[in-house]
Amino acid sequence: MSGKEAVFLGLAFAGAVSLLACGGGKPPAKSADDEATTDTAPPADTTPTAAGPVPGAADDTASKAAANPCTGFEMDLMTALNLSACEVPDAKPDTKPKDMKGTLTVTAMAEAARVAPGGHLDILVTYANKSAAPIALDFTVDPTARFTVEAYGAKSNKRVDLPAGAQPKLPPGTPPREPGEAHVARITLAANGKATVHVPWDATRMRWAPEKLKGTPPEMGYPRAPNGPLPRGKYNLRVLTPLTNVFEGIDHEVSAPRTSIDVQ
Repeated sequence: MSGKEAVFLGLAFAGAVSLLACGGGKPPAKSADDEATTDTAPPADTTPTAAGPVPGAADDTASKAAANPCTGFEMDLMTALNLSACEVPDAKPDTKPKDMKGTLTVTAMAEAARVAPGGHLDILVTYANKSAAPIALDFTVDPTARFTVEAYGAKSNKRVDLPAGAQPKLPPGTPPREPGEAHVARITLAANGKATVHVPWDATRMRWAPEKLKGTPPEMGYPRAPNGPLPRGKYNLRVLTPLTNVFEGIDHEVSAPRTSIDVQ
């Protein structure tokens, strides 16, 4: 080895020793106490501010609606009447009627002005509270609320959708078709509120259907079935509703609203 090479190796060895002495190696691991001491971030503030609701607090309006399914401003009538919570224990449909003149309006409106012979449409029945105070309405249920439609000729005012001939007699040995006990369901309409129900109707004639006796509730009367389309023309539809305990005239203008339809 030459003298220059010996000097170079000596200088390199001295430099390596100097780096180790100055901490050039891997720093020592910190203890758990060291980590806890250096972590100075404050905990997250979970206190609710005045600008927002307290987490988990229920909405007051929603909770009231859930607690009172028989009371509302805009109500689906059939849904409410099918709730056992809306049934009034020991109430009878023939209690003293209430005069709702100027307070309640009941209207019927077909979803379309015209329908094809034999066609189908819904009739929207609306119960509107015209007062500035809540009103309670009673409906007969047996066990469900029943809405039926009668069709009359606009000129003749005669019923046009009844089956021909007298109602057939029950087959021999058939027990009497006795309807079950009727009950009363009650809803409360808020001030200026309304309840609505869609009643289906088909522009057809009807026939007696003894083949449907089995499975037809007695409350629905003797079963009927479609028997061809109604002829073209103008008709008045009368919707019989289960509204009860209201004072009305002989024509039942409150519980049986009317609308007109063209069969074309």
